[in-house]
Amino acid sequence: MTGIRKIAREAGVSPASVSRVLSNDSSFSVSEQTRARIKKVAAKYNYHPHLNMPVTPPITPRSILVLTTHSLETEAHDPYFIQVHDGIIQEASKQNIQIKAFVRFPNKAFQFTDARKYDGVIVAGVFTQEFYANLAKNNPHIVLIDDYRYLPAYDIIRNSYFEATQIVLDQLLENGLNKIAFIGGNIHPMNNSGETTDSYQDIRAKAYLMWTRLHNISPLIALNGWTPKDGFDSMNALLKDNFQVVLIASDQLTIGAYRALKQHQLKVPQDLQIISYNDSDIAEYLVPSLSSINPASFSMGKIAVQRLVHRLNNPNDIPIHINLPAKATWRESSEINLNQ
Repeated sequence: MTGIRKIAREAGVSPASVSRVLSNDSSFSVSEQTRARIKKVAAKYNYHPHLNMPVTPPITPRSILVLTTHSLETEAHDPYFIQVHDGIIQEASKQNIQIKAFVRFPNKAFQFTDARKYDGVIVAGVFTQEFYANLAKNNPHIVLIDDYRYLPAYDIIRNSYFEATQIVLDQLLENGLNKIAFIGGNIHPMNNSGETTDSYQDIRAKAYLMWTRLHNISPLIALNGWTPKDGFDSMNALLKDNFQVVLIASDQLTIGAYRALKQHQLKVPQDLQIISYNDSDIAEYLVPSLSSINPASFSMGKIAVQRLVHRLNNPNDIPIHINLPAKATWRESSEINLNQ
């Protein structure tokens, strides 16, 4: 097929001149002799610009599979996970990517070979390393969200809870508060059938314990589960000790902790200051309103999709671990505003 470059060479002009003459560009200044010569060569080869344009085949939208450890019930109680999922959905729509399946675990019916049907996989939540390995055998294009273990084979999107925790603790200490407790839970990785008996320390608890060791401060810590009842039980267990501030690993846990304090007729922040994590909508409407560390969960979902697109386009690139900055929002539950 004759192209513009061949016509340009024979006519003794640039390809751009050929293009503008043959498209009848009235703003292009060229002599009539040159214009005629270009058209003569084009006619010789029966070249018509619109007929000879390469046809771009329609682009088939990429499809992704989303696997999550977050049940609908969990989402209903903790908006953190809803925001992660919303970020995935909105960015996928923006990039013309189809979310063909959204699978919640435990799910005994899931087959790892199902992952072969999709261009890539986003995993929101924590699964066993064996689960990831089996998934990668069937689809190597994987991005993980919210897993804080060192997993060099995968792209991972996290928030900077470790750093944010230590920054807040330093600020509390600078303001004369050194009796600081912590309420949280351990992480239990998921497999097909449910949570395993394996567990590891949550990143917030790890940051707290490392900080107390560094400053030679005795830790006051309660690690149970992640429900409001666990927050209630943990606070009751800690109240036998004397402390000024408590960091609580989620807003949901704080709901239970608030109830325990009310039963003991203790006031926030006069008797005890509270700083939580996740900064969900409920934090603003608790009484008193709750100081809470915002994890940029919506952005975590968005960036996971962006990273998956990069992985699909550059499958041989080294995996990247991205930490998004977490920032505290200060409200009534803490007497001092550490932003000031």
